[in-house]
Amino acid sequence: MADNMQLIDCQSLSFSPQLSESRMGQARESLGAGLIQRILCFALYLLGLNRSVIGRTLGIPPDTAKSIIKAVKRDGLRALEDRRLKSSTAVCKQESTQPPPITLRKDDDHLVVDFGIRDRSLKLYRRDSLQIKTVLLSMFNSGLLSTRQVADAIELTPSHTAALGRRLQEQGALSLVDQRQGQKEDFVVTPSVKAELIQQFTVDVITSGRTSSTAISEKLKERCGIVVPDRTVRHHLSRLGLRSIKRSLPQLVAAVKKTSNNCSKS
Repeated sequence: MADNMQLIDCQSLSFSPQLSESRMGQARESLGAGLIQRILCFALYLLGLNRSVIGRTLGIPPDTAKSIIKAVKRDGLRALEDRRLKSSTAVCKQESTQPPPITLRKDDDHLVVDFGIRDRSLKLYRRDSLQIKTVLLSMFNSGLLSTRQVADAIELTPSHTAALGRRLQEQGALSLVDQRQGQKEDFVVTPSVKAELIQQFTVDVITSGRTSSTAISEKLKERCGIVVPDRTVRHHLSRLGLRSIKRSLPQLVAAVKKTSNNCSKS
């Protein structure tokens, strides 16, 4: 539209009352009387009428006409709508160019992949680790999930997760099957070794807030003379559910210390 748009001379125009009545009726059905009133108010303002005349013509108070005009000038087309509505009905919203983020959450026996769209989610059985790894790593390789999201879900380090992603891409899903059958046998790690593993995990979490299967393996060897491969440490940390208390354990210890200190002071 040109900036030097000429004033419309309504005096030279011929209006049809019959057509106006018919068109107004159709417009009220689709847009509503309130929206039609606000459109006409702003249109008459653009045509040069003062607010008092606009109010009398439309049967609304001059202050109401003034408020409508001010709102449209400030907020644009959205000001024409009823602000009580939860969503736009007449003015199309500009769709976001960014898709909703994909999130992962644990729900009872499942790991839920939430696509951010109502009633659109994928449930993976938590006991089927191969299915979870295959699906999540495929999404990671496609750029749909971050390394951290997948690493937290399958309880591995980000570097190990990235390596599994490359393996899946290069060798296929069968490459994710754990060929180390010995690790599945719980008797390889005795109860006393488990106790030391749990103890070292707890110390690492409380003192540094971080755990590493490699670091735990090295510390067990250094402190106790126990040789446990880092992959075995990682396996038992997962089976014992220790990674799920990684963040909550330091908070719990801090809360207990605070309570203990308060009791001793009193």
